[in-house]
Amino acid sequence: MIVFTDNDILIKLAGCDLLLPFCEAIQTQDSDFFVTPSAKFAIPKQGKKKLTNPQCLQQLHEFLGRTNIIQDVVPQTELLDELLNAQNIDGGEAQLILSAYNSPSSKLATGDKRCLASLLATPSLSEIANSLAGRVYTLETAMLILISRLGFDAINQKVIERCVVDGTLNLAFGEHRTIDNAVECLSSYCSKLKLLLAESHLLNSA
Repeated sequence: MIVFTDNDILIKLAGCDLLLPFCEAIQTQDSDFFVTPSAKFAIPKQGKKKLTNPQCLQQLHEFLGRTNIIQDVVPQTELLDELLNAQNIDGGEAQLILSAYNSPSSKLATGDKRCLASLLATPSLSEIANSLAGRVYTLETAMLILISRLGFDAINQKVIERCVVDGTLNLAFGEHRTIDNAVECLSSYCSKLKLLLAESHLLNSA
């Protein structure tokens, strides 16, 4: 399975030492992950700033070295222009979205929920949004998947010991958090994106 992924979700998962466990949880090898051409340069710089643990940073570098670079999405310039004209969708996310759209069996992994919300809210992008239904991972759903596969206690400890800053993880995990708290919190942050999300059954339906 091919996964087109942005910088943010890779860095956040690496900062929790959960990047490889996530790959295993969705039965995908790191060589099946595709990043934008600029990500090969941007992720090491961003990781150096955001990850305080050298070991996590090294694992991220090694992972990135085994990923692939997505090919140019032109000549579909009209669709690309539609994406770029939408609010909160930048060039990198547009390239990832269009790549996933062009590969119906692939998945999209992104830490940018505003981008996904804009995709759903823009009428001219409805065809693309519908094509991505059930095919998107966010950081929140990645964590829900990891909890379902490896158990809450193991994931909670990893997140407690993380070396990356994230507000959602602060609220969902911690010394006095429970699985119910984590699932409710993670679900609340991405419930409006449910149409797009892979394994959306893991969200709290309340």
